[in-house]
Amino acid sequence: MATGTINMHNAPLGAPSSSKGSPQFALFCEEYQQRLDALTLVKQLIQMIKAVQRHRGMSMGALGGNALFRAELTQLQAQLERRLELVQAFAARSLNLLSPRDRENLSNAWLTISRDWQQDAVVDNYELHCHLIEQLLSMVAALGKQLELPTSQALSPHKERTAGDAAPEGTAYPNRFKYLEVLHFSTRLMPSVAEQIGRIRALSTYASALGYCDKDVTSKLRYAIQCTRVNNEKLRHQTKRLEGLLDKDLSLLPQLKSYEIKLDFLLTMVENDVVNPHQINADSHRLFVLASDIIDMYLKVVDEGVHLLTSWHEQDIELWLETC
Repeated sequence: MATGTINMHNAPLGAPSSSKGSPQFALFCEEYQQRLDALTLVKQLIQMIKAVQRHRGMSMGALGGNALFRAELTQLQAQLERRLELVQAFAARSLNLLSPRDRENLSNAWLTISRDWQQDAVVDNYELHCHLIEQLLSMVAALGKQLELPTSQALSPHKERTAGDAAPEGTAYPNRFKYLEVLHFSTRLMPSVAEQIGRIRALSTYASALGYCDKDVTSKLRYAIQCTRVNNEKLRHQTKRLEGLLDKDLSLLPQLKSYEIKLDFLLTMVENDVVNPHQINADSHRLFVLASDIIDMYLKVVDEGVHLLTSWHEQDIELWLETC
């Protein structure tokens, strides 16, 4: 009897049965990793946008005659080279992130900008930077499009979450409306507004360094200011909506109100001291620093939004396990 008891305790546990759902789990992991790679690449592209915007402003200030920008430009160019290599490495993980042609275009665009920029006409320098940033913004928006369906919904499209659905225990996973609001805010609206301010920074820094504003720069500045006012109004409404939806998930959102005041001050200063006067007395470095403070804040909010999307993406695992 004792022997029987021992044998019973030592009997081998049954081997796990081959799960019929194994391919389903493998597919989930593949889709999950694809989205995680896309979110990581979005973060890196936003950092690349910030650096190229800064390079545009500094190089135009230097071309306008302010030598203060030249020392930092050398360091910034080296950083941009490394950042571009990092973006290329992340993008190479999957053909679904950036196509080989997109990656080649990025490299060629930066090579054109960085090679002997000191000899460029200022309008060429400006347009080349803007073209590269537009490419980067388009890539961020395209990656955002890939992220519109969370992994759990992509694999179970008939199980879409609604406003009344409870989140999985221990998570704060959002309903679809909230998710899309944050996604659009972080990958389209906010980066677009930051770029408009970046254009104002570049043009006004150049004009104030030069000491006068020609017709072409004046026209570009007025258009950029108009676009910024319109888009910032959209941003204000979106920010209010998100504050009501998110319950402090984006801690930097309330600070945007104070930066709206700074932005209005910047736009008024550029209109009064750069666009309208026959002779400009505005300090180009001061304009650059003021605009940079606003741009940096806006892109910090973008980064926080992408971080929140990444957190929700991780929580999506629990949601899928409950519904698969």
